[in-house]
Amino acid sequence: MRVRRASLIAVLLVIAWAATGSAECAWVAWLSSVHRTGLTNITPIGASDSKAACEQRIESMKGSLEATKNEQNILAFYTTCLPDTVDPRRAKER
Repeated sequence: MRVRRASLIAVLLVIAWAATGSAECAWVAWLSSVHRTGLTNITPIGASDSKAACEQRIESMKGSLEATKNEQNILAFYTTCLPDTVDPRRAKER
């Protein structure tokens, strides 16, 4: 009985350790833009080790994004940070 209990505890510890390791991921900054032609474009614009670093990257790029807005005929743009496991370009499955 003790061997079975020890085995169960060991398995649970391995699962818990693996779950915490997978929680660490990169963060990707995404630019969604709407052009005057009606075309919507979603593009990755950088990656960071943390969400805070990703948001800081976006803030530092806002000025250059605003400057190129008129050059590229962009009506509006939206930026966001998502984990590297999420790709907003893919259609959601039902």
